[in-house]
Amino acid sequence: MDLRTKDVAAVGRRVAAHQDAALERLVRPSTTDRLEAIYRKEAALSLGARAAPRSRRLGVALAAACFAASVLWFVLFQPGDPLTYRVAGAPGAVGRWVAADASQVGLDFSDGSRVDLAPGTRARVTEVGPRGASVLLERGSLRVRVVHRDDTRWVVAGGPFEVHVIGTEFDITWNTEAEELTVSMITGRVRILGPCVDPSGRALAAPEATRLACAAPRPVAPQASSVAPQAPSPAPEPEAVPSAQPPALLPSSSAAASAPAPAPAPPSLGSPQPRAGEPLAEAPAERWRAHLAAGKLGEALADVELLGIDTVLGRAGGAELVDLGSAARLSRKPDVAARFYEAARQRFAGSDAAAAAAYHLGRMAFDGRGAWAEAERWFAVYLAERPRGALAPEALGRSIECARNLQLRARARELAARYLAAYPNGAHAGLAATLAHGAD
Repeated sequence: MDLRTKDVAAVGRRVAAHQDAALERLVRPSTTDRLEAIYRKEAALSLGARAAPRSRRLGVALAAACFAASVLWFVLFQPGDPLTYRVAGAPGAVGRWVAADASQVGLDFSDGSRVDLAPGTRARVTEVGPRGASVLLERGSLRVRVVHRDDTRWVVAGGPFEVHVIGTEFDITWNTEAEELTVSMITGRVRILGPCVDPSGRALAAPEATRLACAAPRPVAPQASSVAPQAPSPAPEPEAVPSAQPPALLPSSSAAASAPAPAPAPPSLGSPQPRAGEPLAEAPAERWRAHLAAGKLGEALADVELLGIDTVLGRAGGAELVDLGSAARLSRKPDVAARFYEAARQRFAGSDAAAAAAYHLGRMAFDGRGAWAEAERWFAVYLAERPRGALAPEALGRSIECARNLQLRARARELAARYLAAYPNGAHAGLAATLAHGAD
């Protein structure tokens, strides 16, 4: 080893000696302290080793619980398939009219609910969903039995009224002529909404019953006095093709009744009252009014046909003309019905009767002939004359159907938006929502 190597080794020994001296001066922990530190370290390592699998097991358990809860929520709270129904055993189609002529017709729904149409009733299912259905009653009576569930969404509409069902059994009747709804509870409870009902609706529970009508009651026509009134001359027969805005025909100031009628001719509407002691029912000129006031439309129409329709067209009141038109329509005499409705529009332009006549003309075109364009024109007339009338929801809803059937998509969407803004829970709300979002 040369000098340089020896010097380096000497320096190393001196540095080591200084380090040893410094270490000797440090306070060294006792053997007991060192052992306790070792034990604490080992215990900490052992606890961590045991906690790690437990944490993993807890995380897996929490994930499984979350998955199970999501599955349970989906099964219990997510909507399922819409209800289906059968009409007298055959599959039903939403929107298709169901008519019970001589015998009762039943609608059986997949949730166990049932709707029975009494003879003479016309109705249709307008919407079905996972929690219920909407049924539109055009005329007649239904027996409704809805299976109770907390989330039931059943609605039965009649005219401007809607009966919201929770789970119950009840009878419902819509009188188209009187525009009157009757609901009789058998079990459960319902809530009735409508333009002439409190905004919060009217609650009805078994065994209650109610009768609702938005229109003011019509006064019964007074009996003819002993002095014959001056009667207007008969109006000319209206044109066969309906006009959306027919000209008003004012009564003539010349009184044709001043000249007595020939003896063989039937008595006119302005004829004197029968002699004392003679029953009023024996006078055909007055009998039709009595029958009409009593709601006996068929008898009233028969009396009018006996007297002569042309005579009555020129002399009956506006509401009477509409009622006689409805009598002819229900008797399946559409041509006669159209004459009464047209006379109401021509002679009483701007009145409630004229607006109602427009609606009924549209309904005849809609139901009887499938003349969608003509029907929508008449419904538009009604909505223009009575935008908030009792028949406005149905007129607007049927207008949507007309536009859809005519494949006028832009028009259908426009009408659907109007309907949803005015009647978000109406009988046609389902169809309107579908069309408003662009679906055909």
